[in-house]
Amino acid sequence: MQLPILFEPEDLVFPQESTNVGGLRTLRICPARHVSLIAPERFALPQHLGYSDFTVSSQHLIFSAGAILTNVDVIPDYCSFSDDMETSGHGELFKPTIQLILPKVRPDVVVWVQKYRAVRWLAFLEDRNGYCRLAGTPEQPLELGVKSGQELGKGRNQTVLTFSGLAQQPAYFLTGITDADLMYEGPFDPAFGFAFDA
Repeated sequence: MQLPILFEPEDLVFPQESTNVGGLRTLRICPARHVSLIAPERFALPQHLGYSDFTVSSQHLIFSAGAILTNVDVIPDYCSFSDDMETSGHGELFKPTIQLILPKVRPDVVVWVQKYRAVRWLAFLEDRNGYCRLAGTPEQPLELGVKSGQELGKGRNQTVLTFSGLAQQPAYFLTGITDADLMYEGPFDPAFGFAFDA
């Protein structure tokens, strides 16, 4: 599965990065139904990078068989991430939002949106400062919104994709977003079990 963004990405020139820059360097998405998150109380020891520091690693993520991570081509100036806190009478909620501007309104993008518009997503992202985040959770996934066309008086014809949701906590940090970072590939220990006598 691929979300087409650019016609010729190799022709792009990216600006020299400074000490604190905006935009995303890498974006990967996966249907939320293909991922489980192990509860933090199972990893109470500090060496296990529990949720208390808002960091998730491969030991917390379980991908179902056949799960596919889609790599989304991003242009840093046209892809943003925010995680705004909203307060109401019910408490605090965070609103992770990824906005992605795609040049032109093209058939391949319309086909992709129509095929996957009902899917709920998790987003694995790396910003241009090198920080990796998990936007959405399996229980509180992101929804896809789309806005296409040209604003009156503007010269751009574009499609804007928005992945957003509501969560009880800020977007988790990740130790990385490559397959090796996200998916544990060690040997199975036959002594593993939940029984008290195991």
